[in-house]
Amino acid sequence: MLILLDENGKQMDSEAFSGYLQKHMNSGIKTLIFVIGGPYGFSDAVYARANGKLGLSKMTFSHQMVRLFFIEQLYRGFTILRNEPYHHK
Repeated sequence: MLILLDENGKQMDSEAFSGYLQKHMNSGIKTLIFVIGGPYGFSDAVYARANGKLGLSKMTFSHQMVRLFFIEQLYRGFTILRNEPYHHK
């Protein structure tokens, strides 16, 4: 399962993202891959291969920052799924 992190992808809050993760984990897929887009997006072949697109923000960030932001969102998503107190509603 290939998900592109693309500025034109679907945007969601942390709780919706945790539900998105849960849905994919429950689907039985073995590998979920997130790929960060370049400054000009992806090639047409990559867009055609992708199973979905997520957007982190309409703002522009460096690849180094996107990696950090996305790791934090993964952590937050999994703490929401485990009902841990990291995420505040």
